[in-house]
Amino acid sequence: MMLATILVLTADCSAGESKTQNSTTASTTVVSRVDDRRSGADTTAAGVIRRYYDAIQSHRYDSAYTVWADSGRASGQTPTSFAAGFAQTATVTLSIGDSVHVEAAAGSQYATVPVSVDATLRSGEHQHFVGSYTLRRSFVDGASPEQREWHIYSADLKRSGS
Repeated sequence: MMLATILVLTADCSAGESKTQNSTTASTTVVSRVDDRRSGADTTAAGVIRRYYDAIQSHRYDSAYTVWADSGRASGQTPTSFAAGFAQTATVTLSIGDSVHVEAAAGSQYATVPVSVDATLRSGEHQHFVGSYTLRRSFVDGASPEQREWHIYSADLKRSGS
């Protein structure tokens, strides 16, 4: 399996198992969602995960929060708790698997993006997480441009041996 590796700064990886984002992050530079579309940025599900981590890397937590479905509410956190979740992580290496799986159901598409994350906390502790993100977008007639974009629907990341 081919992996793309990205070095990043992130946040609270101390939570162990997670159904939300607070155990990962990656790097590049994220402009804005509108600018990304115009610039020809990668709009695939894997590209959205990379941009999510880019926003976190740049400390633009509001932008990262809105990558989650339902204007961020699908993360299960408030914008404030989302941002606070990244306080103790110093660096993270994100690997995205090349076997992204896309399915269709009832006017929506769901993509599963496999990831592996190695994190170092500010304390120097190393952590390793594996799992996947599930992204969703609508493709029914009448869906808005926003609804047609991939958004993080859920995350299933588990801490494994360091």
